[in-house]
Amino acid sequence: MPKCLNLFNFLIFCVIICVTTGQCLAQAPTRGQLNTIITTVNTTTEKLGIEKLYLQTDKPTYNTGDTLWFKAYLVDASSLSSSLKSGLLYIELASDSNRLVQRMMLPVYRGLTLGSIVLNPDDMPQGGYTLKAYTNWMRNFGEEIIYQKHFYVANPNADNWLINYNANAAKLNGKENVKLKLNINQLDNDPVRVREMQLRLTDGKRTLLKSDVQTDVAGLLDVNFDLPEKANAKNLSVSLKDMRKGAGNRVLNMPLLLNRPQNIDVQFMPEGGNLVAGLAAHVAFKAVSEDGLGINISGTIFDSKNNKVADFSSAHKGMGTFDFLPVANEVYTAKVKLADGTLKNITLPIVAVKGISLTVKNPYKADSCEVWVYGSADSTVINRQYYLIAQARGIACYGASFKLGNRPAKFTMAKNLFPTGVVRFMLVGADKTLLNERLAYIDHADDLRIKISPGKPTYNRRDSVSMNLEVTDKNGAPVLGSFSLAVTDDGQVKIDTLTQSRISTYLHLSSDLSGPIEDPGYYNNPLASAQKWQNMDNLLLTQGWVGYNWNNYFKSAPAFAFQPEREFSIRGKVTNVFNKPVAKSGITLLSKKPFLLADTVSNDKGNFIFTGIYPADTAVFFLQAKNKRGKSFNVGIEVEEFVPPVFKAPAERLVPWYVNIDTARRQLVTKQKQLKDNQERISKGTLLKAVEVKAKKVVKGSKNLNGAGGSDIIIDEETIIKSGRTNLRQLLEKRVKGFYLKTGKNFFRSYVINNVTMHLVIDGVEIDWFFDPEGSVEYFRFYDQYLDYYDAEEIKGIEVMTSSQYSSSYFSQFIQPKNPMASPFDHCFVEVTTRSGHGPFMKKAVGTYVYRPMPFALPKAFYSPKYKPNSVPDMTDIRSTIHWEPNVVTDKNGKATLNFYTADNAGKYSVVVEGTDLQGSVGSNTAVIKVNK
Repeated sequence: MPKCLNLFNFLIFCVIICVTTGQCLAQAPTRGQLNTIITTVNTTTEKLGIEKLYLQTDKPTYNTGDTLWFKAYLVDASSLSSSLKSGLLYIELASDSNRLVQRMMLPVYRGLTLGSIVLNPDDMPQGGYTLKAYTNWMRNFGEEIIYQKHFYVANPNADNWLINYNANAAKLNGKENVKLKLNINQLDNDPVRVREMQLRLTDGKRTLLKSDVQTDVAGLLDVNFDLPEKANAKNLSVSLKDMRKGAGNRVLNMPLLLNRPQNIDVQFMPEGGNLVAGLAAHVAFKAVSEDGLGINISGTIFDSKNNKVADFSSAHKGMGTFDFLPVANEVYTAKVKLADGTLKNITLPIVAVKGISLTVKNPYKADSCEVWVYGSADSTVINRQYYLIAQARGIACYGASFKLGNRPAKFTMAKNLFPTGVVRFMLVGADKTLLNERLAYIDHADDLRIKISPGKPTYNRRDSVSMNLEVTDKNGAPVLGSFSLAVTDDGQVKIDTLTQSRISTYLHLSSDLSGPIEDPGYYNNPLASAQKWQNMDNLLLTQGWVGYNWNNYFKSAPAFAFQPEREFSIRGKVTNVFNKPVAKSGITLLSKKPFLLADTVSNDKGNFIFTGIYPADTAVFFLQAKNKRGKSFNVGIEVEEFVPPVFKAPAERLVPWYVNIDTARRQLVTKQKQLKDNQERISKGTLLKAVEVKAKKVVKGSKNLNGAGGSDIIIDEETIIKSGRTNLRQLLEKRVKGFYLKTGKNFFRSYVINNVTMHLVIDGVEIDWFFDPEGSVEYFRFYDQYLDYYDAEEIKGIEVMTSSQYSSSYFSQFIQPKNPMASPFDHCFVEVTTRSGHGPFMKKAVGTYVYRPMPFALPKAFYSPKYKPNSVPDMTDIRSTIHWEPNVVTDKNGKATLNFYTADNAGKYSVVVEGTDLQGSVGSNTAVIKVNK
């Protein structure tokens, strides 16, 4: 464990000095104040108990129908040892449109858990998705702390088209004119010739352009259009629909990335926070193009008199630094050279007349770093008390008290005072106000050493692999720990070392920075070169982020909205008819699957809790409360239901795999297609394909006016059960295309399907009959009650009538009698059949509560076939993930052995191992397995 973390409850390390013009004037009051500051910081950090979370997945990208395998590592942010605060973990999967696809809850033991997600094509069509993971406690500290991984789900097949396109925008007749050129080829590189298509340009849900187009004999399309003034360039998308008959409604979607040079965003960030007149400035900058990615730039800084002050040029991903001396009452402008040869003027931050600057010099592979504090010659700055605090992982590891004189104050500190990771250097005034701050990175090269040793240099197909792992610390001592291992086929999965961050980089670096890091894998080994070390420093200067506000350390203890969940529990409150708590009320808890019968008594505040419960899949709990007389009369139960967070949609827009595909990716897709073709050909020759007769779906007990199956869309009982714990709204959002809340004239909002007003009918009763237009509840709010009230387990089936063939009977019965002038084409209907069959009556029984918690996602075993010796490969085993082993535990000698079999595809397999010793050290490594033909 790092030196500054040994005594967590006390002042761990504090260097107290006083610097003026070279003299040390240490005084007891300043030492005492410094001790108070550091003790407050460390005590508050301990109380906060911030957690960090990392997930290793089996591979970076997936195909529809794959299973995503993961292992989660939950650690204490200060020590990086296993977190004991939380015992429950939540996993979410959302589409790029921020539509929730799946949410699950997992038990956590000593900071570890594992699971899998089936990427069902019905729920997850081709597109971008974000995997998010968090504990309830982590929700107190903002979305920045939530673990997120953005990935793409592809659906490569024989009919795929590959699209190469480029878009150029220029001013023409006062408008932004876009020239879009597309080259469309089939997977075998044969052009898609003379094909009629429909091109659509959209800004989110808004259609900006729809045009019929046709490719030429070379598969080329040239489109020219004016971009509307209010179009959001960061949200533009292009879709191509194949209009040929029998094409199966093929639609290809892609983001329209214009990347206009004049629209690049350049931010200038002075080190320490401010430009101060007369004080040397070290300024970092970052340039980002319209696609959100860094773009390299160069330029010159000029003052207001057009005098050249400094030149600048980015070093990596649009980031770089330059130095100059700001002058009072001067305005500085950066002239940025754009790709088209023009210049863009950007004004630098305002120069302060007086103030303080903070500079950190963190040399490559040096054993110490320097901190310089400069102050302007002003009585409000010099000869005043300051404190320099160096905080790592939330712990104050270094402190200095000093008075700033006419000369800069210099502090030299050994790097071994800090653990590996981001260090936050802060200059604090005598009133404890944060004046300047700067982030730097310390690397002791103390990650776990993981040695991966295959049993032999090469293997045959369907061969048995014996893989040996040996884990040691940096001194060579054996390490007992928990690790996860993924083996993937290089012929089908591209392991990009630049885009893939590892556990060490994420916990030590990425989790302390703001926003997504472009190519995070680049920083996996920052000590690899002096240039990489400098590029990491530039990253910290431009994307530094602090998880807890400095001023909050000196305020009263925060009231956290979300409490840590050490185990699953059922909590609630018993109240009477006047909503007053009922003390000493008996509460009975009953569950049929698994069978459970328990009881407890409410406390003086009416609160109760049940623990020691394991919510199995589709668990339903029935609670009943009784008053002191043993009756349920005049008592009610309120249960603390899980309220999920609402996350922002991802800013990053993933380009589909089939757009501007490179040679390596094309080879992967071609290989996948060849393997699948061979597998199907062999299967057809050796197996008799079963004839599957699909009966038309019906909803038993439905009050459908058209009779059984008389609807355009049927969501049957089997589909609803597979959806898990969800409600009526989520079922419609997931299963009914075009369902959303629309804002119409006079801001009237109603639910629609394909822009047609939806009417909800429950067990044959239209809920509009209960709506009071003169009441205080808005129409859509009235619908919200029903959409959010009914859980999937209360619903047997849903039938959607949108076409006149099926909606006309409903229109005649429910709409026409009330409004003879209404048009049947303006209304559609959703018939919901509940298990009770009692219609839209939501009142719960007095003294009872039916609780349907999110069930635990039970871990599943990764299937790994076992072959007999000399088994003949027949190309039916084409696994892309060859093996996934989430629970590799090393013994006291730091060793572990695992076994699996190679598949039928020859070539190279990539091995990735990550994990922790559960005591604060983490590590990862990779290896390659060669498989002969």
